[in-house]
Amino acid sequence: DETLLRTKHNIREPKMFKRKARKKPADEATFYIQSSKDKPGLMERFIDDHKGRGVFATQPIEQGDFVLEYRGQLLSADKCQTRKYSEKESTFLFEFEWQNRHWCIDDSIEDGSLGRFVNDNQKSPNCTMKKIIVNDQPHFCLFAIKKIEIGTEIDYNYGDSKWPWHEK
Repeated sequence: DETLLRTKHNIREPKMFKRKARKKPADEATFYIQSSKDKPGLMERFIDDHKGRGVFATQPIEQGDFVLEYRGQLLSADKCQTRKYSEKESTFLFEFEWQNRHWCIDDSIEDGSLGRFVNDNQKSPNCTMKKIIVNDQPHFCLFAIKKIEIGTEIDYNYGDSKWPWHEK
């Protein structure tokens, strides 16, 4: 009996491995906003002459996850309207209202960020745009509204604007 008891006490219970704590999507967005870098797991790819370039997942993305930031220069709407943009450059302007004023994020200059290549999808987008305030400045980030598989194009609904490609 004593031998059995000693053996029983020497048996090790299997260790329970803790799952790595998942970062809150808004906290992850803040981290990438502050680092001015895109999150890994995405790549830019040429699609066709009509659509141009797009952003594609190279890793699975879960529903609710932060995907990427739409970066660019924050301008007042007045300053944005005084600048001269080509038709192509104007597609990289993101207009919004914040603190009862009209603003614009100008992402018309290639800076290596991927957010400017995310295409419009009015029918079944896989992301939504949300405003995140960091250091008293607005930042616009995409969050997955459904699971996104590897190889899937990242997209969101640009809204009801009269974009030329809506006609095509």
